[in-house]
Amino acid sequence: MLVPAAVSPLVAGTVAGAVRPCPVLAAFPTCLYLGLGAHADVLAVLASDALALPIGLRLAEPSSTVRWGVAAGDTVLVGAGRVRLPHAEVVASRLARPARVRAGARRVGAARLLPEPGVLGELVAELVADALAGRPVESGVHGLVGAGRGLTPSGDDALCGALLALVAGSSTGSDAGAAAGRALSRVRTAVRSALGRTTSLSAALLVAAGDGYAVPEVARLVTALQAGPGAASSAADTGPAPAVAAAVTDLLAPVLAIGHSSGHDLVSGLAGALLALDASDPPRHQTLSDHTHRNDPTEKGSRSA
Repeated sequence: MLVPAAVSPLVAGTVAGAVRPCPVLAAFPTCLYLGLGAHADVLAVLASDALALPIGLRLAEPSSTVRWGVAAGDTVLVGAGRVRLPHAEVVASRLARPARVRAGARRVGAARLLPEPGVLGELVAELVADALAGRPVESGVHGLVGAGRGLTPSGDDALCGALLALVAGSSTGSDAGAAAGRALSRVRTAVRSALGRTTSLSAALLVAAGDGYAVPEVARLVTALQAGPGAASSAADTGPAPAVAAAVTDLLAPVLAIGHSSGHDLVSGLAGALLALDASDPPRHQTLSDHTHRNDPTEKGSRSA
């Protein structure tokens, strides 16, 4: 039986390439993770109700109707545009671009709209502060990569949040954006040199995050925390701060629901990175509190002195 699926450009080349045996790294009702050779090369075969990972081959069918027929440790054939399973061949019939965070203007104070960063977020804040200051980041990265349990350890999830925050803040139109871009390059290089310290799936997601790719729920949240071009909506750009907070609150809930703790850990890293970015260049951007005052009629004339 042939089952059509949409393939991410991040893995389309490998799926279309020569047929090869690939190990099943993990199997769940909603998805399969297949190793593609190199440690950080992973293909996620996803039912329609699975989290839309940026490294995916996504079926139109829900998990309730899908039978993978394989378990972790088994081998399947991947190539020539197909994944050959015992009961079906999943065919990459079209491309589907994954969600991506784009560089844009940073909204100082946005971290206050997120939960407290906690220990993970504090470690990320120190790491990003070092990167922004041009100090070595390898020690901080090594303390996070692979730290924790599961297919995506907590430290990796926090690093994904940090990388996405740096991608979002690395616009070329300001000194602060250029500094964020340099910090992104430093952290991304250190992370990619340490991928052997974590699982293959987590390594693949760290590589994707370093280029701004994430699941749609996360990409929408990070974009909503931006200001100016690329913000989630015009309300986030020109509306009162309460509208920004309401939008972020709505987008935060589905991110926090990801995995057992992955969503929480990613948000901790995101908050920590945003705090470090704020501390590095506080006076050059409009803060949320400034925005509130400018839209508060009771403040009229209070700045005229």
